[in-house]
Amino acid sequence: MKRHLSLALGLAITLLGVGPTLAQAPSTIRIATDGESPPYSLSKPDGSIEGFEVEYAKALCEKMQVKCIIEVQDFSGMIPALNAGKFDVIMASMSITKKREETINFSIPYGGTGNVFATMKGSPLEAMPGRNGTLTLTSESAAAKIEEMRKLLKGKAIGVQTASVSAEFAKTYFKDVAEIREYQKNEEINLDLIAGRVDAEINGRSFLHNSSKAPGFQNIVLIGPVLDGGVFGGGVGLGFRKSDADLKAKFDAAIRASAADGTLKTLSMKWFGFDITPSSLR
Repeated sequence: MKRHLSLALGLAITLLGVGPTLAQAPSTIRIATDGESPPYSLSKPDGSIEGFEVEYAKALCEKMQVKCIIEVQDFSGMIPALNAGKFDVIMASMSITKKREETINFSIPYGGTGNVFATMKGSPLEAMPGRNGTLTLTSESAAAKIEEMRKLLKGKAIGVQTASVSAEFAKTYFKDVAEIREYQKNEEINLDLIAGRVDAEINGRSFLHNSSKAPGFQNIVLIGPVLDGGVFGGGVGLGFRKSDADLKAKFDAAIRASAADGTLKTLSMKWFGFDITPSSLR
C-alpha cells in the first residue's frame, strides 16, 4: 500500500472558460499523496496510482488550468517535507486540525468521512456502544461515552498510524488503560489485527469499510460510533506552506467550483458510495 517511492503522474489538462483568478495559478504544481488509503488513494502493483484524490486532483487542476504532478510520499513525514519544499501541496486524506495548522495552512474542507474503531468478528469489543451513531468529541455526552470505551479497552492493544489523528485520539484518551501501537502503514495495522497482535484499531471509516470488503479481511468489523470533532479536526483538506496563501486561495476557489458544478459529489459517489461534500459547500 503506502510505498517509499517517488511516483509522478502527470495530469496536464486545459479547461476553457475558467475565470482569471483560477487561471493565474502556477504552471506546474506538485501534489503529495500517500497511496495507501483507499478509496482516497492506492498505489497499484504496476506503479500507477488510483483513487478519489487522484481523480479529484485532476478535476481541480482542470479548473485552474495547470499541470499537476502527483508524488507518493510517506504520510508521517509529509508536513516536514512540504515545508522543506519537496512538493507544493498535501492531498492525502489529511484532517484539518489546530495542531497541524500551527505549521501549515489548509484549504477549505473538501470532505471527511470520520474515524472509527475496528476489531475482529467474534471479539468482545464488538459490544462497544454507539454503532451507526456519531460521537462528536466536543459534545456534552462525549466524556461519559469515552469512559465506557475506556472500560471496554482496558488491557487491550490498539493499532494506529503514526502521525495520524487516530494516534492522537488514542494517546489522549486511552494510553493509561491500553497499549497504543503505532505503525507506518495502514496495511500493517490490518495484518496485525487479523493476526491477533492488536485487539482493535482506529482508522478512517472509509479506509476500514473498504478494507473489510477485501479478500482475507472480511472478518474485520467496524465497531462503535463514527468519531469526529476535537482532535479529529474539521474535515479533510489540502495542506500548503504558510507562505503560499495565493496557492491556497486558488485551490479554495476550485473546490467551491467543483462543489457547485457537481464534480465533487459525482466523484464521491463513484469512490465512496455516498456524498462526502461538506455541508458548508452544499
